[in-house]
Amino acid sequence: MRFRVVICAIILTLVSGLVEAQPEPAPRAQAEALFVDAQKALSRGDYGGAEGLLKDALSSDPEFTSAIWQLAQIYESRGELDYAREILIRGLKQDPRASWAREKLAQIEGSLARTIFAEARGYLDSGKYDLAIPKLSAYLGLKPDDPAALVAMAKCHLEKGNLKTARQYVEKVRVVDPGNAEIASLAARMEKPAHDARLEKLLTDAQIALLDTTSIGPGKAREALGTLIKADPANSWAQERLADLNRSEDEKATPPAKRESRPAPAVVAEGRKVIDSSKGPLAAVGHFLFAHLSLAVLGAVLCVLVIDVRRRMARRSYPLEGTITVIPILDIVSLINGNLRTGRLIVVSSDAKGEIYFEKGEIIHARCDGLTGKIAFHKLMDIRSGRFFFHNHLPNVRRTITDQLSLLLLSMKPHEDSVMDLEESRAHKELLSTRR
Repeated sequence: MRFRVVICAIILTLVSGLVEAQPEPAPRAQAEALFVDAQKALSRGDYGGAEGLLKDALSSDPEFTSAIWQLAQIYESRGELDYAREILIRGLKQDPRASWAREKLAQIEGSLARTIFAEARGYLDSGKYDLAIPKLSAYLGLKPDDPAALVAMAKCHLEKGNLKTARQYVEKVRVVDPGNAEIASLAARMEKPAHDARLEKLLTDAQIALLDTTSIGPGKAREALGTLIKADPANSWAQERLADLNRSEDEKATPPAKRESRPAPAVVAEGRKVIDSSKGPLAAVGHFLFAHLSLAVLGAVLCVLVIDVRRRMARRSYPLEGTITVIPILDIVSLINGNLRTGRLIVVSSDAKGEIYFEKGEIIHARCDGLTGKIAFHKLMDIRSGRFFFHNHLPNVRRTITDQLSLLLLSMKPHEDSVMDLEESRAHKELLSTRR
């Protein structure tokens, strides 16, 4: 009896050991079982449950392509084309011979591209460039050589001021579609800001050269004006300034004897004979004019001078003006100081507006937004953007500044910034003089 009990215990132990040692189902077997359950869920219309089961099947066996194709069909049926595209690409990496999957991928990418491009075009037309750019990037990920998308991307970056990026997309369009009709207009729009900035710089250089009172000043001014006219032939201001310079040089080269314009005695005598031979009111008027000839000539000269002065004032009220972002305000102050100019410098920006008054190059007064003296000068020197205008006229003002320019700059806070700005200003002036 005891022997039988021992034998039964041994048998039970062996049976339980065999049960515990039974191997787990293989990953493919688990994936197939989950795939069958997913098919049952699809037959019931439970697409969410089928999606979860298929994902579990792929977790068990990532190379189970049947689950991949079924999951792609579910995403496509729900309109989630981006997910369907991703899962199809994953399946094709494992089974490149699945031609039907490649055709399906092409169809999905076509539909997805049309939808994305339509959304991007809507954002572009409504001026929402920040929203159009990521959509166009996604579209170009599908069709990187589409000229229409490249042109649209160039337009977006151009409108946002990203000229470098816009130019890169234009170059791509030139490669894939050299005959694109929109490229010329885009290129012209991109070049216009750079062209305008160059003209602004040339104009400032010419105005600075005109302020130079040294013996080489007219030559520098003539060269600067010639460069400006070459870049902008329609610039009437530069043409008139150059004509004034040439006229001044001609007057200096003409001997003083030839500058006098007096009526020749023979002509005067002949005129008097004609008047004497005439009768009536004409003779009286003629005798009066000849009697007061000098006064008449003087009056005519004064009229001409008044007209010329008014024409010059209407043509340009300020002999020097420009943009502070092109040439810093410290450079202008140093230039006026170095050329011993007298007048007032008007500075206008979005943050402040003020004036600096010069007498033979020395700063005698400054005012800015209710402040005067050194405080106003320091505030004006901190301006980094805006416009400046220098007028040769100096009104009667109370002197509030007695320090020299170097001391004014050293009194700015922090001192290091002022000294650095002064050094940069000197280097900038040297660069301008060497370039001209």
